[in-house]
Amino acid sequence: MTELHIPESFRNRPYAKRHFGLIARWAVANHPFYQKHAPDPGQPFPILTRAVIQADNQLLLNGSPVTGRTSGSTSTPVEISWAPPRERIDKQDSARLVAMMGGPLPNMKIVSTVAHKKDATTIDVATPIPEQIEFILKRQAEAGACSLVTYPTNVEMLCKYVIEHGLDMGFMRRVTCLSEVYEPYHDQLIAQAFPNAVAHCTYSSVETGLIATRCPFNRENYHIAAHKLGVEFLDPDGRPCRDGEPGQVVITDYFNRRSTLIRYALGDLAAPTTCGCGRIDLPAMTNIIGKVRGVLKDPTGRPVIFTHLSPMFRDSPEIGQFQVVQEALDRFIVRYVPRRGADVQPFLDRVRERFAGEFGAGTTIAFESHAEIPRSAGGKYHAAICLV
Repeated sequence: MTELHIPESFRNRPYAKRHFGLIARWAVANHPFYQKHAPDPGQPFPILTRAVIQADNQLLLNGSPVTGRTSGSTSTPVEISWAPPRERIDKQDSARLVAMMGGPLPNMKIVSTVAHKKDATTIDVATPIPEQIEFILKRQAEAGACSLVTYPTNVEMLCKYVIEHGLDMGFMRRVTCLSEVYEPYHDQLIAQAFPNAVAHCTYSSVETGLIATRCPFNRENYHIAAHKLGVEFLDPDGRPCRDGEPGQVVITDYFNRRSTLIRYALGDLAAPTTCGCGRIDLPAMTNIIGKVRGVLKDPTGRPVIFTHLSPMFRDSPEIGQFQVVQEALDRFIVRYVPRRGADVQPFLDRVRERFAGEFGAGTTIAFESHAEIPRSAGGKYHAAICLV
């Protein structure tokens, strides 16, 4: 019998090595998707990209019913199937997370209703902000709701609206953000707009469920759900990253034996780390940058992390919204929503100067003024899109 090839990321981690071996051996022996895409267990398992799944999604489902579907914010949706035992694992994780937050609270959700069930507690994230505020106040008055679940980009707009209009949101006790990159300035905004709320955030995906939870003691770190997932951080050459070195997030689901995911590249970047909290005995990750699609490129093709550039846009008093699209290494579109009565010329000048420094003096920028920059069909808002 051919000896199974174990990826380097798993070799010195006994639990991870064992469970990777169990699911990989099972998949090669029993699942037609892996009999096609990884027929030789003695060779390294290939990195499973979203494009590979899209091309062979029905084979991956292998006749199982669809239990989850990605929003399609960055590409064609991926369909996934979990058996009841796998669903129970994620429900248990969610219950533990809620307990860690302090227990259940009456909540309200402002998310994509493409990816989430719409009911009395939920409205779509594309709803205008004034209507979202009405929904929040109605839920609080009728059900005592004091816990908000939404995306970081949406909580940012909500917070700014609350602050600008001087609204009293003292009843809010918890704000939980998911699905998008959460940055330190979100903590500051939430503290201003919802002064009695504790901010939480998670890292998750439809395909694998909860991946990691923000450490309550070292808030720049996220502890990984290593009991159910093997998480790798790989550099461009496919080698494991060092602590603090950003790399491609690649996930193996140990317990999904329907649409099994082995070495699945989510399309996100993050870095492994050793959390110094000393209280949570789980591996950790940090610097979750989000979709590779939002990582721009310099003239040599090397990545430029947009979170390094975003404060210039976010802190510009002349605009309310922005989006940067890189069409070529030296060509960009900058879309913006001007504030009423503002002179945007200083904003345009700052962007030209900064981009010349980051991307070269020959960089061209087409500026587009918009009344609103819409979310994608899946409810996500993309501040940066790289088409190169």
